[in-house]
Amino acid sequence: MARSGRILGILDEMRDETSRDLADAQRNDFRSEVSFQNLRAAKLAEIATATAQKKRKEAKLAETIAQAAEAKEDRQATQEAMEADQTFLAQMLKDCKFEDEEYAKRKKIRSEEAVAITETLRILTSDDARGLYASTISFVQLGSSLQDRRAERAMQRLATVARKHKNWALVSLAVRTQLDAFTKVKEAMNKMLAELQKQQKEEYAKWELCKSNIDKTEDDIKVGEQTKEDLDEKHRMLVNEIETLSQEIANLQQEDVDMQVALKEAGEQRKEQNGVYQTSIMDQRATTNIFNKALARLKAFYQTKSLLQEGDEPENQPGRAIAPPPPKGSFKGYHKSGGAGAVTQLLMKVIENSEVEEKQLEMDEQNSQRLYGEFVSATTATIEAHRAAVEEKTARRSEAQAAKADTEGDQLANDNELAKLGELLAAHHMECDYLLKYFDIRQQARAEEMDAITDAKAVLSGADFS
Repeated sequence: MARSGRILGILDEMRDETSRDLADAQRNDFRSEVSFQNLRAAKLAEIATATAQKKRKEAKLAETIAQAAEAKEDRQATQEAMEADQTFLAQMLKDCKFEDEEYAKRKKIRSEEAVAITETLRILTSDDARGLYASTISFVQLGSSLQDRRAERAMQRLATVARKHKNWALVSLAVRTQLDAFTKVKEAMNKMLAELQKQQKEEYAKWELCKSNIDKTEDDIKVGEQTKEDLDEKHRMLVNEIETLSQEIANLQQEDVDMQVALKEAGEQRKEQNGVYQTSIMDQRATTNIFNKALARLKAFYQTKSLLQEGDEPENQPGRAIAPPPPKGSFKGYHKSGGAGAVTQLLMKVIENSEVEEKQLEMDEQNSQRLYGEFVSATTATIEAHRAAVEEKTARRSEAQAAKADTEGDQLANDNELAKLGELLAAHHMECDYLLKYFDIRQQARAEEMDAITDAKAVLSGADFS
């Protein structure tokens, strides 16, 4: 019984010590878990903040680069346009100066010519001159008063139209009707009439050509502007696609990094868990071995029959009456203590629980290893899928960048074409605006001049329009 009590005391002490160690280990594990969760939350918050800042900075950088590129292109285009405008302005000022000088000269000469012709007409048609014509040799070789009247009417007709349209050539022709013979005057009239008809046709042809050129150039500009809008829209779509793909690639790459870190952490945790398992299983097996040795020692003692005789009753067993001491002189043999069976069963129960605990540890280890393998497989598959997606999106981004470069080239070519068309339209307007604006007036005036010449010829030929 003393030995059994000692074993029970050792077992109780071991149980208490194990309970204390378990409680300490649980408290330490709980503190470690709390510290880990706090640290993990802080690091995740830092990562999220840094990621958001990185995305904002990348977006700002991309926007700044795009704005810088656009500003550079705009600056170059503006400089080229300014240089072209300055060249055009210089040439225009030069041409305008020359035209102004020429116009001033022509205006002065024509004014002097008009004054001279008017004075000549006044001198030639005065009454004194007509009286002198009758008494002396005719200066213009007129044969009769009838010819004088015809020449006068023809001259008046031509002079009227000439004054209306300020045509100095008609004024000169009117003077010649008074000075030259009818034959020469008619020849001059026919020549001038042919010249006016030629001018009429050429002006009409040029008018048609101007309208055609301006309409075609305006249509080409409209097509170019529509093409510009289409190219701008395509460029915006490509830029948005490139930005979206770049963002998706960056997200996938960041997720790959995070998953690789998670794999590393999971491997370290698995290694740590396996170390704990190895230690625990060795301790458990050592404890089981100790209990097995203790059980074997008890069995070896209580199964030995040489120490006590059979038939002895166990002392002080619960539930049994205490037998009176044997009478003096009598002796009965000893037998094994009745409490040995309870101790043996207790040790066997403890050993059984220890073996169950060992199996539970093995099962937990296998389950942890299985979960770790599944996690590694799933994470690896996800990383491979992400990398494939990154390759596919990178290829798409490269295609979009190439298309963007082509579109920018098309935009530049289209802008240059629009600039050339604008210059061409300006040249057409500079050449044709005056003609288009005064075409009807000029055509009508020239028609009246031709009618006047025709009427004058008819008058000289004897027609009377009175």
